[in-house]
Amino acid sequence: MAATEDTARLGDGVLPRHQHIELTPDIEAGTFSGSTRIELELSAPTDAITLHAVDLGLTSVQLHHGGRPLHVREVTADEVTETVTLHLGEQAPEGPAALEIEYAGEFCDRLVGMYSSTFTVDGEEHELIVTQCESTHARRFVPCFDEPAFKATFSMTLLVPADLMAVSNAAEVSREPAGAGLDRVRFADTPPMSTYLLAVVVGPLEATEPRIVEGRGGDIGVRVVHPPGDPALCEFALDVAEAALLFFEDWYDLPYPGDKLDLVAVPDFAFGAMENLGCVTFREVLLLVDPSTATPQELQRVADVINHEIAHMWFGNLVTMKWWNGIWLNEAFATFMEVSASDAFRPEWDVWTTFGLARAAAFDTDALRSTRPIEFEVVTAAEAEAMFDILTYEKGCSVLRMLEQYLGPEVFRTGIRNYLRDNAFGNTETTDLWDALEAASGEPVRRIMDSWIFTGGHPLVSVEVREEDAASGRRTVARLEQTRALADPAAGAGGSGSAGRPGGGAGDAAESWPVPMRLSPVGSADADPQVVLLEDPQTVVMAEGATAVQPNAGGNGFYRSLLDTSSRRVLAHSGGTPLERFVLLDDTWFAMRSGHIDPTDALDTVTALVEAGEDDPSVWRRIAAACGDLVRLAGAAHGEMAAGWVRTTLGETWQHAAADPALTGRPAEVAGSLLLAMGNPGADPSALERARAFFADPTASPALGAGALDVVARHCDPREHEEIERRWRQAATPQEEQRHLSALVATADPALLERTLALLETDVRSQDAPYVFRRALANPTLGSMAWDHISANWQEMNTRFPSGSIPRMLEGIRGFTDARLVEEVAAFLTDATAEAGSRQVDQHIEAMRATAAAATRVHTGASQRPW
Repeated sequence: MAATEDTARLGDGVLPRHQHIELTPDIEAGTFSGSTRIELELSAPTDAITLHAVDLGLTSVQLHHGGRPLHVREVTADEVTETVTLHLGEQAPEGPAALEIEYAGEFCDRLVGMYSSTFTVDGEEHELIVTQCESTHARRFVPCFDEPAFKATFSMTLLVPADLMAVSNAAEVSREPAGAGLDRVRFADTPPMSTYLLAVVVGPLEATEPRIVEGRGGDIGVRVVHPPGDPALCEFALDVAEAALLFFEDWYDLPYPGDKLDLVAVPDFAFGAMENLGCVTFREVLLLVDPSTATPQELQRVADVINHEIAHMWFGNLVTMKWWNGIWLNEAFATFMEVSASDAFRPEWDVWTTFGLARAAAFDTDALRSTRPIEFEVVTAAEAEAMFDILTYEKGCSVLRMLEQYLGPEVFRTGIRNYLRDNAFGNTETTDLWDALEAASGEPVRRIMDSWIFTGGHPLVSVEVREEDAASGRRTVARLEQTRALADPAAGAGGSGSAGRPGGGAGDAAESWPVPMRLSPVGSADADPQVVLLEDPQTVVMAEGATAVQPNAGGNGFYRSLLDTSSRRVLAHSGGTPLERFVLLDDTWFAMRSGHIDPTDALDTVTALVEAGEDDPSVWRRIAAACGDLVRLAGAAHGEMAAGWVRTTLGETWQHAAADPALTGRPAEVAGSLLLAMGNPGADPSALERARAFFADPTASPALGAGALDVVARHCDPREHEEIERRWRQAATPQEEQRHLSALVATADPALLERTLALLETDVRSQDAPYVFRRALANPTLGSMAWDHISANWQEMNTRFPSGSIPRMLEGIRGFTDARLVEEVAAFLTDATAEAGSRQVDQHIEAMRATAAAATRVHTGASQRPW
């Protein structure tokens, strides 16, 4: 029986006010026992109380009301809704009550609820326990009212071995011997919060000395809790966290809502990080880092994730969505604030430009017919899990950034501050935010944003600059026309396989949007951007004296632009901001892939940017990606021709970069992208030689070393592959470990790939293996071999890997171009869709087919006009 909205959610007649939890975990046995007391408020008389519990054995249940016990005559469980119902022998009157439950359970084996994690120090394996409660997994380690709207205060007591550290959401208030080698650790009460933010970590861990941050509400102690190791790897995280707390307290104009902040590195963790109030958990690679050996992208990624989670302390934890349909707002706004905080922390990173890479990936998914609205109705726990995708995070952030730029940053911030202040410690709907922003701005925010939030897809705006006759004579105008951007407009609407998926399918997409556009004339004496709210399919704006129009001035609009050849060339040579140049190339490449322009026109834009002396690392990463995509689309028939184009186009710039072995900073990042493009899609012998030299040189800059690793990994012999594996196993930092692990599947040697695929089944953590398989699927020559391995071991992978990682693993199929393989993969996945994220799998299938269609167009163009 499937859950419906009526059966999947608890009623509001029984409200938790405070919950005390006492837990005794047994790490060796993999079990725990516990007791909980929940102070309730009954809003009406009732003879039954329903709350959540999964895989817990309830050994004692008592209800007290008005100082006397009420008989619980029966306890029934519902596996579908993951609830238990206490049937009373008499009716409980309205008013305060207290529910006391004793229970027991076992650790989960898929990195949710309460589970164990292992790490090795000096050859000795150690074990810790950790919880992961979002979205609906608190019910796996404690009976509770496990919905976001049921906020309560919590207190935690843990009985743990005396030699182990224990941390939870609030500060430790006492630790006393409890007998039998155990200590009783008590923690302070939390502020009102939702159950998905509960956190417990127990193990042989270390913590840095608290760094005291002088917050608005008092001193905040910040620590990094980690497995024993090099404490120097914690310093960067402490720097980021200190800056973030001060930045967010100022930006939000509200004090930090917790009493301390622990950042906890967890060896086995299904997500990137989790914003538990006061006790944030992370993958080690996203917290522990050595700035001297990390690449610029790795270092920024650590800062971004820390900033993201701390941003949640206000937006998400202090003010929380009422139900999971609103999770996009938590995550999208935290993503928006992560970029803002990282930009303030290191302005030289130019983080809004680097975010263009993430936004481009959101565009790619949102251009599919199987996309979904950012917000849609969520009924079941599985549907809540599936909300954590690129549309929630990156598209959601992008439309918020577009709105901020349209309203103005100060007006936008005023609206956000009012929203948080008015709803502190409460729950909201999305429309509450729009109302606050409308009040601050006077703009029709709800009407504008409803189109972007509740419908899938985004516009493709064609821009044509031309002279027209008018009553006053000739005038220059820009004609704007919007249609829906589609990855493959020629494909049928029924091709996605998403019929019946919640929130998916073409029926959820609009054909026109209210588009906040900033248009900047090029070649005109008046260069000030013109702000236009494009609401109709077509409109005309004045562009007097312009030779072209920058259709996305500033580069922050979430829409694609389609330009004529002349305008693309003018914009490529006219400078503009790095983000505007990134957007120009990204939009042009989309236009080529989707069949709107000829491949040679897209290559002309790349050439123009290179000839104009492009020097931004993000733009160069996009150029390198375009080169790789070109060679993949060209396939065996035209691959050498495409590689020759890469060598010819980038050769002179590469020679200048390769001549300076001492590059650092942003020039080194550019050189790393050039090395990657020339060495892999370009197949340039000099680039491979240079990559091998960098690979052997431990003093090479991290940016150059990372590019060199990818080139060597692609062309490696068995000895070099063995060295990459050795570096993975003996890595000094989590970043070096992940970098070399991922590189093992980049090889073009089938025997080496086969060895690595087997290794992923035995020697790689279940949290990491799916992402390495994803890169194996993306291998430009051996992706089909990786697919054969995955399809042959499908059931085992679905049992072993965290459910949310399966659709992320399958993202690698998006690069397949062989028609036979594409249909084989589509047929298999249609019959064997992962238990979570089926909509994401549909999207991967459609994107794969769009890639195959683009390859066909490139083949046709190559045969007609060799590059």
